Amino acid sequence: MPGKRKESEQDAGIGTGFPNLASGIGTRIKTAASKVGTRASAAKAAGVSDDMLYRYIREQSPPSFSAMAGLAAAAGVRLEWIATGEGRPEARSAESESQGELDLDLLEHVAHTTFEELDDRGLTLDPANKARLVRVLYRHFVSRKEQVDHETVSNIIDLAAFR
Repeated sequence: MPGKRKESEQDAGIGTGFPNLASGIGTRIKTAASKVGTRASAAKAAGVSDDMLYRYIREQSPPSFSAMAGLAAAAGVRLEWIATGEGRPEARSAESESQGELDLDLLEHVAHTTFEELDDRGLTLDPANKARLVRVLYRHFVSRKEQVDHETVSNIIDLAAFR
């Protein structure tokens, strides 16, 4: 029913922009989807139907974290760029990542802080999505050479539009 759908979209804040995501996310999702190839292959990478991907692009539905993480990985773009539009879209290549050394202490600190923040919010994620979130946060802190802090972790979780 068109009336019910419109009502639920208004309740979710759709139409006035996503409350937790930077404006223009639909354009960034479209750009990422085009890097994957066909719209169908982009939807598959995101783990959603073609129709749902189209709704994300038109900013008619807020994208889930797991969908955007899958799309970002397949497109080779940064999840943070999809969410905020800040920085360059390109993710580091696997070759450049393999040349860098993994900072296990930083990774442990990022994981610990992330799990604390999720617990504080009462959010439960399946292991794959927890791993993706830790990976995104780890890359953020490595690329910016910042100290891990709850505020930044919290802000990135907000940008991921968890529900």
